[in-house]
Amino acid sequence: MKRISTLLALAALAAPAAASAEPVAAPGAATGVREYAGTIVFSQLDATTRQWRLAVRRAGAPAAEVLPVAPSTRPFRADIGPDSAGRPTLIYQRCAATFGAPTGCDLFVYSLERATGERPVDNANDPEHDDLAPTIWRGRIAWVRDYGRGSEPNPVVYTKELTAPRSRRSVRQPGVPQRRCGDVDRRVCGPTSGRTVRELELWGRNLAQSVSYGCGACAGIDQAELRLVDVSRRSARQVAFQVVGLSGQSLVGPSFAAGRVAWYRACLGDPSGCIGGRAGGFRMSLSTGRYERGPAGPIAVAGFADATTSHYQVLGCSEETAGPFNASCRIERIPAPAYTPTRAPLR
Repeated sequence: MKRISTLLALAALAAPAAASAEPVAAPGAATGVREYAGTIVFSQLDATTRQWRLAVRRAGAPAAEVLPVAPSTRPFRADIGPDSAGRPTLIYQRCAATFGAPTGCDLFVYSLERATGERPVDNANDPEHDDLAPTIWRGRIAWVRDYGRGSEPNPVVYTKELTAPRSRRSVRQPGVPQRRCGDVDRRVCGPTSGRTVRELELWGRNLAQSVSYGCGACAGIDQAELRLVDVSRRSARQVAFQVVGLSGQSLVGPSFAAGRVAWYRACLGDPSGCIGGRAGGFRMSLSTGRYERGPAGPIAVAGFADATTSHYQVLGCSEETAGPFNASCRIERIPAPAYTPTRAPLR
């Protein structure tokens, strides 16, 4: 995988920047990015300590700032959204493990308006399992708890109100598909494996999930889906599908804007798999189900957020945190491109 990361970094370095792009942060290595009301949150690598810090760039601010919370050995996987009173609030995971899969992961919240510092999400954190990939909207949170053992994850998605007592049970939501029939041979059906929830994004009763899994008689190394869950009905539907191969095809950064769910189809491995205009932004109307796609964009986009009139993209970044691979790692803001109707990117 190191060789793939090197190819990714070199391809990203060679890609020209859009003429209207505005660099807004230099995170130091690959990170996700989320936006709410003009403020973005992301993880920033401290080159001296090799640890990650939680950072924001507030709406109208001239530069990003690192927040006064404890660092992490891994990127935070943070989200920003309103609390129950509409105040911008961060929710994020912080993990203890340095190598391998994340372990010792708990959830924390941090208000950007109230000087209360961070606090653990005590009514959701489970000391026996890792709590991951949180998202927040109007005081409701969604997150992943991993009940897996060894090398086989078992992620379960939950929702809960931040103000609910710990005694109130969290609500289990649909997550990674448990069974799939192969696309190489549809007669072969069975349980999925390697189930992973990569990202969650909550907006009202809508919960976007970027997930991946393996299945028998399926093409590629993995299968990736963007799924949309109605958390009130606890029902789910597939919004987008992607076969994952050596090019590291990914559905990055689900976000909600102007009544649509948006995402970016990128390649995070060998970039040759995304040549020919197959990388770029997509969106689907929540009311009509109609799909649109943007023009061809950069191939290696590690993070993405649709902020209606502008997009945020994490470019030139690698997961390799040593060496020259992140010399041009940056978060750019670009004007939202024109979209055109397209067919549903489903299997």
